[in-house]
Amino acid sequence: MTEEKQFCLTLDLENDWYFDEHGYDHLTLEYLDDFVDLIDSIDVPLSVFVVGKTLESHPEAVDTIDSALDAEFHLHTYQHDTSKSFEFEQEVRRGKKAFREHFGKDPVGYRAQQGNIDPDEFPVLEELGFDFDSSVFPSYRPGVYNNMTAPTEPYIPDGVSSLLEIPLGVISGIRVPTSHNYFKLLGRPLFAALSVAPLPEVLVYNIHLQDLYETKSHGMLDTPKKWIMKRNIEQAETMLEQNVSTILSRGYRPTTMTEVYNEYA
Repeated sequence: MTEEKQFCLTLDLENDWYFDEHGYDHLTLEYLDDFVDLIDSIDVPLSVFVVGKTLESHPEAVDTIDSALDAEFHLHTYQHDTSKSFEFEQEVRRGKKAFREHFGKDPVGYRAQQGNIDPDEFPVLEELGFDFDSSVFPSYRPGVYNNMTAPTEPYIPDGVSSLLEIPLGVISGIRVPTSHNYFKLLGRPLFAALSVAPLPEVLVYNIHLQDLYETKSHGMLDTPKKWIMKRNIEQAETMLEQNVSTILSRGYRPTTMTEVYNEYA
């Protein structure tokens, strides 16, 4: 374990929300070159949690990120089914198979869809060979999770012996996640809080392509989610640049999720 403050920028690479319909699936990949240029200009490593079906259907997009950026890859479920109408172990095994077929190795890190992971799923991840998970938002989302008492620093969950949970970052006190969509939604007050409020020693900041780029899939969303996701999207890239700059100015060292795991393990 290190006393140095560490910052991880993570990307959930997935279909645009839950859309599998032809004409609305993975539309944000049209902006992949813009995204690569953005991350290249920010100049920090990127930890990518990729959906298994995305690996199968759009391997060239994954390879573009892999070749163009300082990036590492982990698993983000197999099908990103937000209803959780699947058997968890089977879902993870399918995801591992897709990951192994693309990269030639097994994933060591995992992230659940929407941060929605149950306590009895941690032992399954450990049994399947994962070193760490990064699913827990130490926050509250109605109908999805209530993690207001969860640790904000890396920890070993109950029921496992070595699997490390590396939770998403939150702004202390108010426990708003350092997830880019929250900054787009809440705007200036949250930017100000990021500059001065206490933050975890390990700060995981999460983005999605749909947080940064608008496509016609945004129009398929229900209200109010449509309004939430489109808010400030024209400034989304600039907001990310500003937030990363603010975090680094507070003494954080940019790193990867694997490096965080290695130091804590």
